[in-house]
Amino acid sequence: MVTIKQIATATGVSSSTVSRVLNSDMTLSVSDNTRQKVIDTAKQLNYIKKAKKNEKQKTIHICVLTVFSESREARDTYWRQIYMGIEKAAYQSGVLIDEIIRIDQGVDAMLLGNFDAVIILGNISEEAITKIREINHNIVLVDSTVHYDDVTAVNPELSQMTYRILDELYGNGRRHIGFIGGDNDVLELDGTSKSKINDPRFDSYHEWMSLKQLQPQSFIGDWRPETGSQGTVKLLADGNIIDALVVASDPIAIGAISILKNYGLEPGKDIDIVSFDNLDIVAYIIPPLTTVELSPLALGKTALAQAIELSSAAHDWTNWTTIPSSLKYRETFKLK
Repeated sequence: MVTIKQIATATGVSSSTVSRVLNSDMTLSVSDNTRQKVIDTAKQLNYIKKAKKNEKQKTIHICVLTVFSESREARDTYWRQIYMGIEKAAYQSGVLIDEIIRIDQGVDAMLLGNFDAVIILGNISEEAITKIREINHNIVLVDSTVHYDDVTAVNPELSQMTYRILDELYGNGRRHIGFIGGDNDVLELDGTSKSKINDPRFDSYHEWMSLKQLQPQSFIGDWRPETGSQGTVKLLADGNIIDALVVASDPIAIGAISILKNYGLEPGKDIDIVSFDNLDIVAYIIPPLTTVELSPLALGKTALAQAIELSSAAHDWTNWTTIPSSLKYRETFKLK
C-alpha cells in the first residue's frame, strides 16, 4: 500500500502538502507544477485514496439470477453452497444482495437495470445474455458451460480434473471406464429451455477415451440419484465389463453404488468409482466415496468479488477465473 509519506519523499515536498493536494485543497499556496507533480507521482505509484471515516461509501446492490428451481436447489448442496459463499462475502464486504431471482419462473430483463451487478448461476442462452447486457453490463457467470468473450466468469476446475482422474484410473490398470452424469438445460429469460448443453466432464471423458483408443460407455440423465441406478444397470447390461466409473456428482454416485452389489461388484476392488462434489455424507457411506472437492464457497466468494469490481469500475476487462479442485481419496479409489 503506497503511503502519502512515500509520495512526499518521491516529490521532495512535505507530507501535509501531498495530503492537501490529493484532497483537492485549492487554498493551498503551491505552484501548479508542484501540484501536478504530486498528482502524477501518486498515479505512477498506484496510490489509492482512503475514504474518510465520516465519508459515506456507496452501497453496492447485487442481484443473483439462478436457473435452478427451489426444489433443485434443495437437493443440490453444490449450488446452495455457491449462494452461501456469495451471501457470506457480501455480508463481509457491506454489499447488499437485494434479490435472488429464479429464471424458471420467468424474469423481466428491465428489472435487472436496478442493480449494480448481476451474478448468474448456471447456463442461460446467448439471447438471454444479450438482453441482459442491453440493460446491465456488469454480469458475472458462475459455473457456466458457455464462455463469452466479453462476460466475466468464475468456474470450477472440471475438464482438467476429469483428465487427471482418467489418467490415474488408467495408471491403475483400468481399461473399461464408464461415465454417468447429467446434462444441462440452457434457459431463456421466460423460464423455457430450447436446448441442452453437455457437461464439460462428459465431453472431456469422450475426448480422453478417443485419445486412448478405448470404447466409451456412458449414460446421461437427470441430476438425481436415480440416474446413477439407471445408468449402472444400463452400462452393466448384457454382461458388459466395467472396471471403473467416473460420475459427475455424489448423489448420482450414491445411486450407482446402491446397484453394484446386485452384480456382485465391490467398489474399490472390482470397480473403482470417482465422483464430484465432496458432500459431507460420502465420507461415511460404505464404502466411503473418492470424490472431487469443487470449493463452491470459494466460487461464490470470487463471483461476489468480481461483481464488486465491475460495479465499482475497478477494471474494464473481462476476467475468466478457474477455482482449483482437489481429489479426496477414499475407499472407492486409491492410487496403487
